[in-house]
Amino acid sequence: MRFFTVLTRVRGFLMENNFAILRTEKLKTFGNIGGSLAHNFRDIETPNADADRTIKNSHSLKSSDEVMNAIQLRLPEKRRSDAVLCIEHLITASPTWDGWGTEKEHEFFENSKKWLEKQYGSKNVVAVSIHRDETTPHMIAYVVPVDDATGKLNAKKWLGGRAKMSQMQSDFADQVRSLGLERGIEGSKAKHTKIKEYYAKVNQDDLEIQRNVYLPDAEYDENKYMYAERCVKSVLKDLQSDLALAEQTKIARQNAQKAQKALIDMQNDVLAYLNAKRHLNKNEREELDQMIKLISQKILDRRIENNGFNANFNY
Repeated sequence: MRFFTVLTRVRGFLMENNFAILRTEKLKTFGNIGGSLAHNFRDIETPNADADRTIKNSHSLKSSDEVMNAIQLRLPEKRRSDAVLCIEHLITASPTWDGWGTEKEHEFFENSKKWLEKQYGSKNVVAVSIHRDETTPHMIAYVVPVDDATGKLNAKKWLGGRAKMSQMQSDFADQVRSLGLERGIEGSKAKHTKIKEYYAKVNQDDLEIQRNVYLPDAEYDENKYMYAERCVKSVLKDLQSDLALAEQTKIARQNAQKAQKALIDMQNDVLAYLNAKRHLNKNEREELDQMIKLISQKILDRRIENNGFNANFNY
């Protein structure tokens, strides 16, 4: 089995509009809540956060333990085993918004908190945090979805169905529209799952997705075209998550298509090698691989000697 490293680059682009961004995540277990809080309070390593700027973060409660206790106190004693215990919210705006680092930023987060309290009731909004150590400032809010009418957990009251979710997005955008922000694109498939990784990527000027893609060995009973098709399907399946991320923008979709074409072209380039191995037994294949490795290294050594070319060769 051989592997290739595939690199997709998505160039940064200018956004004419600045959007209010709201994402939600249902937390159904205390383990889910604990994992979120550990990230929120930087109790675990956070690769996309700048440790020198973590001191600029702010929290309504001092620690993850305090937030967990507040959530537990708000929860009703009787609840379904599959009930949503807490709804995590991520609230931010476009990276290009001119309010970041100004008084408008403070007003944005204050308005966002007021909106949450109006939406869910102040008792249900148990804690909020503001992160300023990542690429774009954002608020994290923890809401226990208790329906005051019944005293029971009822996340569906707020998040039940696309219509309610869409209306929530519109209502939130109206709350901060005076700050020069608009509603996000309706019908967006962006999810809050792994939202921190998502923002760490999309807020960069250049987005790079790198993955080792493994090609399966050829079978004795398939021709080169059958094998080529199987390789392409294997590679595209392996890159499915990256291609899904690329679909977030028009430019990224174009690059995803280019990446797919590049994978097919790459597969065609190795057909000669595969044909050479096709009718060899296992020992002969290993011998051929070793010969190719030795010859390739000799060629690189000669290139370095003649041209001073510094190359890294991975097989």
